Amino acid sequence: MVKKEKRVIIWWFLIPMLVMYSIFFIYPLLLNILYSFLNWNGFTKSANWIGFENYRELLFDGLFWNAVKNSSLFALLGTISQVVVSFFLAYLVEFHFHRRKKWYRTIFILPIVATTATIGMLMKSLFSYEGLVNYVVTILGGDPVPWLSDPRWAFFTVILVSTWKETGTLFIYWIAGFQMISPAVLEAAEIDGATGRTLLTRIILPMIQPVVVVVSTVTFLNALKVFDLIQTLTAGGPYFSTDMVGTFIYRTAFSSSFGSPRLSYASSVAVLCVFFLVFCSLIVKVIKKIIARKDVFE
Repeated sequence: MVKKEKRVIIWWFLIPMLVMYSIFFIYPLLLNILYSFLNWNGFTKSANWIGFENYRELLFDGLFWNAVKNSSLFALLGTISQVVVSFFLAYLVEFHFHRRKKWYRTIFILPIVATTATIGMLMKSLFSYEGLVNYVVTILGGDPVPWLSDPRWAFFTVILVSTWKETGTLFIYWIAGFQMISPAVLEAAEIDGATGRTLLTRIILPMIQPVVVVVSTVTFLNALKVFDLIQTLTAGGPYFSTDMVGTFIYRTAFSSSFGSPRLSYASSVAVLCVFFLVFCSLIVKVIKKIIARKDVFE
């Protein structure tokens, strides 16, 4: 009887969440899947059923594959830079900066306070040709750099800004991971002569291996979904050099720069992205199970 009452209470707490999840995730997803089989601009009352025609068109869309390439490259390079920079900053603060540790933590976490769109607009002003960054460059004797107007520099600038923005969030994850390591283990390792790189590679990294996998995976998936930073910083330019899948979907669905908006065509891209992210999540689960089994056998 008690178990039944507990189950009823659990369902009373779960039902509101399930309803909200269905309204704001399941329903839009099903609607997007439906739209992807139509020829519809999102404004007219009538729409034509065209089946898989939108998906066939994607196979030969150069701008779409350019966005896929840019998103993949951004996710790869952005993940590496964000994970490495945030890890070593957290490592230095936790194990080397014993004085004013709280101050350093606060400084590195500060970028979290501002929204990504706000950061994008601020950095667009700073990295403009006549912005503060080029002003400092000229003071130091250099020539102004086209940070946002040259395709090569624009992609580098986007990665640089994203690394600065996401470092605070990942910094918290690493600090939490370091807190999982018992001080007794570290003290024993130091007594045995493990210091510096040996302590990092032989003790710390193996003990936080699950954290490394989770942080790297979450960072990669978030980088694949990037939109607001790119939209406010470069809007996919110049010459589509920073155009990501997110900005491609937005421009195709709501912008008329290439003709009338094509909501159904953008929906087909969104559906493919959802299934790809689900596939990546399944791979992550498999990797986590392999790591868990490895730890058990060891």
